[in-house]
Amino acid sequence: MSNKTFDLKQLPMSITELLYSIQDEQEIVITDDNIPVARLTIINPVAETRLKLEKTPQPGLNLGAMVMSDDFDQPLPDEFWLQNP
Repeated sequence: MSNKTFDLKQLPMSITELLYSIQDEQEIVITDDNIPVARLTIINPVAETRLKLEKTPQPGLNLGAMVMSDDFDQPLPDEFWLQNP
Protein backbone atom coordinates (compact mmCIF):
# COMPACT_ATOMS: atom_id res chain seq x y z
CA MET A 1 0.00 0.00 0.00
CA SER A 2 1.46 3.36 -1.02
CA ASN A 3 0.99 6.60 0.89
CA LYS A 4 0.63 10.23 -0.06
CA THR A 5 1.36 12.71 2.72
CA PHE A 6 0.02 16.25 2.99
CA ASP A 7 0.62 18.79 5.74
CA LEU A 8 -2.59 20.14 7.28
CA LYS A 9 -1.52 23.76 6.79
CA GLN A 10 -0.64 23.23 3.14
CA LEU A 11 -3.43 21.00 1.83
CA PRO A 12 -3.51 21.60 -1.92
CA MET A 13 -7.19 20.69 -2.33
CA SER A 14 -10.50 20.17 -0.56
CA ILE A 15 -11.44 16.94 1.21
CA THR A 16 -13.69 16.00 -1.71
CA GLU A 17 -10.81 16.35 -4.14
CA LEU A 18 -8.58 14.34 -1.81
CA LEU A 19 -11.11 11.51 -1.68
CA TYR A 20 -11.42 11.39 -5.46
CA SER A 21 -7.63 11.38 -5.82
CA ILE A 22 -7.17 8.21 -3.74
CA GLN A 23 -6.52 5.25 -6.02
CA ASP A 24 -6.88 1.55 -5.22
CA GLU A 25 -4.54 0.39 -2.47
CA GLN A 26 -3.42 3.92 -1.65
CA GLU A 27 -4.04 6.13 1.32
CA ILE A 28 -3.50 9.77 2.18
CA VAL A 29 -1.91 10.71 5.48
CA ILE A 30 -2.54 14.24 6.75
CA THR A 31 0.08 15.56 9.14
CA ASP A 32 0.38 18.57 11.43
CA ASP A 33 4.05 19.51 11.79
CA ASN A 34 5.08 15.99 10.70
CA ILE A 35 2.76 14.36 13.26
CA PRO A 36 0.10 12.17 11.57
CA VAL A 37 -3.40 13.36 12.49
CA ALA A 38 -5.60 11.64 9.88
CA ARG A 39 -5.50 8.83 7.35
CA LEU A 40 -7.86 8.66 4.38
CA THR A 41 -8.43 5.27 2.78
CA ILE A 42 -10.99 3.87 0.39
CA ILE A 43 -13.91 1.95 1.82
CA ASN A 44 -15.99 1.90 -1.37
CA PRO A 45 -14.39 2.42 -4.77
CA VAL A 46 -14.88 6.00 -5.92
CA ALA A 47 -15.75 5.05 -9.49
CA GLU A 48 -18.74 2.97 -8.36
CA THR A 49 -19.93 5.70 -5.99
CA ARG A 50 -19.56 8.33 -8.70
CA LEU A 51 -21.57 6.20 -11.13
CA LYS A 52 -24.41 5.88 -8.63
CA LEU A 53 -24.47 9.65 -8.13
CA GLU A 54 -24.47 10.35 -11.85
CA LYS A 55 -27.58 8.26 -12.53
CA THR A 56 -30.48 10.56 -13.21
CA PRO A 57 -34.14 9.83 -13.83
CA GLN A 58 -35.00 9.16 -17.46
CA PRO A 59 -38.09 11.04 -18.66
CA GLY A 60 -40.70 9.10 -20.58
CA LEU A 61 -40.16 5.68 -19.02
CA ASN A 62 -43.69 5.44 -17.56
CA LEU A 63 -45.79 7.16 -20.17
CA GLY A 64 -49.50 6.68 -19.47
CA ALA A 65 -48.95 5.51 -15.88
CA MET A 66 -50.70 8.61 -14.53
CA VAL A 67 -53.88 10.14 -15.87
CA MET A 68 -55.14 13.59 -14.94
CA SER A 69 -58.86 14.34 -15.03
CA ASP A 70 -60.19 17.06 -17.31
CA ASP A 71 -61.43 19.17 -14.38
CA PHE A 72 -58.11 19.06 -12.51
CA ASP A 73 -57.60 22.83 -12.50
CA GLN A 74 -61.24 23.78 -11.78
CA PRO A 75 -62.06 25.48 -8.46
CA LEU A 76 -63.22 23.19 -5.67
CA PRO A 77 -66.83 23.48 -4.53
CA ASP A 78 -67.71 25.46 -1.38
CA GLU A 79 -68.75 22.21 0.33
CA PHE A 80 -65.14 21.07 0.20
CA TRP A 81 -63.85 24.19 1.96
CA LEU A 82 -66.69 24.39 4.50
CA GLN A 83 -66.48 20.67 5.31
CA ASN A 84 -70.18 20.22 4.59
CA PRO A 85 -71.23 16.83 3.22
